[in-house]
Amino acid sequence: MYSFTNHFTHSSLGHRISMMNRRRSGHSAWGRYMVWAMLVGVMVLACRHKTDNDRVHHKQADAKRPVANATRQLAAELDGRAMPWFRQSSLIEEKRTQLINGRRVTVGIVMSYPKLLYLRNDRLALKLPHGRQVKVFINGQKTESSEKALSALRFEEVDDLLVYEKWDDAPGADKYAESYRILVSTTHKTPIMTQTRSRWAHYLKAVSVSDHPFGEANTFSMNKLLEATFFSNKLTFVKRNKGNYLLLYDEYKKDIDLYINGLPVKPKDIESVHVREVDRLYANERSFEEWADGPNRKSRFVLYIQTAPKRAQRDSTYYVFSPFYSGDF
Repeated sequence: MYSFTNHFTHSSLGHRISMMNRRRSGHSAWGRYMVWAMLVGVMVLACRHKTDNDRVHHKQADAKRPVANATRQLAAELDGRAMPWFRQSSLIEEKRTQLINGRRVTVGIVMSYPKLLYLRNDRLALKLPHGRQVKVFINGQKTESSEKALSALRFEEVDDLLVYEKWDDAPGADKYAESYRILVSTTHKTPIMTQTRSRWAHYLKAVSVSDHPFGEANTFSMNKLLEATFFSNKLTFVKRNKGNYLLLYDEYKKDIDLYINGLPVKPKDIESVHVREVDRLYANERSFEEWADGPNRKSRFVLYIQTAPKRAQRDSTYYVFSPFYSGDF
């Protein structure tokens, strides 16, 4: 009669009570624990065996590595001392490994490209910033080499190239007059043109013709354009003729993409744009990676001009007069 309200007649609860009253079997429980312990032990031994094999493998690989050349030995001495120098670049592809979670993982090295070197007739040359000095060491010689000796090296002869720059604010930096140190090793065999060497070759060629090998972008309003053309600032890529119409500088005509209001045009079409009609002018030199020799090469320069043709018909009092423009706005 009261069975539906009596919780002790519930099937699951009754089952639990019967389980509590049952005699425990100690042997079966201990057996399960022993099985689990054996499985865990086997897994630990397997992992340890794999780690030991990896260590032996890496030791054998390190033993097979060739001895560093004299330039690398000199660089190691420079790196090992408490000196205010940091390495900027290397011509040889370097891959450092790091042990992560028991596995040897390759860690890439980000290299920078200093602007003090370039290629002139396929030979190394210096392009030092004003007031900076450099010391050159060739083939691990601790005596300084001359700039003439460096300029005699062809790019195909260079096996390794290390460039160091000085921290000017580092302790003890004032003891060294030079700002850079260049370490070069040469070879009689033509090195394989790896991706790193190819990038270096394109970069050094770009530095020989450009002050902005990694690209440069500038934006000019009408007044800024008037000021820039007054001072013959070539970052605009254009100048003004006597009638105040735009003209491309000759050095940009052969390697440039031109757009007026989003439409591609030819260099001759730029001459139809009056300086007063310019709303915005965007002048961009692409990074050397885009205009280096290759099947996907792009033009080195890009010029976008956005115009506002009705501006010339408006009242000149709406505009700020520029001291660099003699006509009416």
